[in-house]
Amino acid sequence: MHLSLLADGVRDSFDKSASIVIGRSDCSELPTDWTAAVVGRGFDVASLYAEVDALYAGSVSPGSISPRRREDVFRAFHHVPLAAVRIVIIGEDPYPNPDQADGLAFSASHFFNGPRPTSLARIFGSLRRDLNIEPTRSDLAGWADRGVLLINAALTHQSGSPSPDLRLWRSFTIAALSVVRGQKRPIAWLVWGEFANNVVDAIPVTNTAHRVFQNAHPRAGRASRETLAQRPPFASASAFLGSDPIADWSL
Repeated sequence: MHLSLLADGVRDSFDKSASIVIGRSDCSELPTDWTAAVVGRGFDVASLYAEVDALYAGSVSPGSISPRRREDVFRAFHHVPLAAVRIVIIGEDPYPNPDQADGLAFSASHFFNGPRPTSLARIFGSLRRDLNIEPTRSDLAGWADRGVLLINAALTHQSGSPSPDLRLWRSFTIAALSVVRGQKRPIAWLVWGEFANNVVDAIPVTNTAHRVFQNAHPRAGRASRETLAQRPPFASASAFLGSDPIADWSL
């Protein structure tokens, strides 16, 4: 059984040739299942949407907020229904270049024609060393559609800001990830960077059906945690999840 089959019947059609999910071009709000889950935990999504709208409306110039499109902010949740999440990859915030960010953590937009971001290149280097997989594209939508929730600690980045906008996003991220923590099936958490690890520590992931794999942020040259080069997590996460279905890391 392929991992992408987990959510048959609840997905919109997927155009693999362009990595565009048909019918999901507007991801400015959460889909119904995620909305019900976080609202059920007492989170006020309407107030969050208003703050994000104000952030984009008040930006000093086009492209000063990453991702560039307001409609991409919650894209990660539209690719992965809550019932289909099997792997969570958590980063810090979107790429500072809004043309690279596409709403999926570490993914580079298929519209971007420049070189791969450093973080993504190091992720792919780790994947190559760990599983001998050489991705041919920088858009991670293929992972997302197979049950990988690609989420950052902060879902937007303001141009010139030295750190993630946790003031806006921390409570939402904790609410969404707490919902994932409550799922009873095995889930592998790949947590990269101190901001991501701090968010997970605040949940925390105590579900014995889940396992957390912690690394330094891919961008880090030296760090207190092991880098992806020192301890690649992909094979270990796949072994933990088992073969029903096998985790597919190809792109």
